[in-house]
Amino acid sequence: MVLLVARGAAYGALPVCSQTWFAWAAPEHPEAASVLFTASFQAAISLAGGAALDRSSLLGGVTAVLMLPVVRVHRSLAPSGRPGRT
Repeated sequence: MVLLVARGAAYGALPVCSQTWFAWAAPEHPEAASVLFTASFQAAISLAGGAALDRSSLLGGVTAVLMLPVVRVHRSLAPSGRPGRT
């Protein structure tokens, strides 16, 4: 229970502390600091998810196989004039 509370407190404090750090680093450009904070937070989440999938090859393989039908349906529903469509 103590570890759960500590993890919750750390997870709740991380975005606030990071955003404060970015704002202090660029006080004359608060909008740019906010954008950099959001991008860095999303990148960290993506990298953590990618690392988790990479560490468990079975889960990564199953995820890739399950995504194939999703990609096919998405590509079949996309307009023909859409850039990048083959």
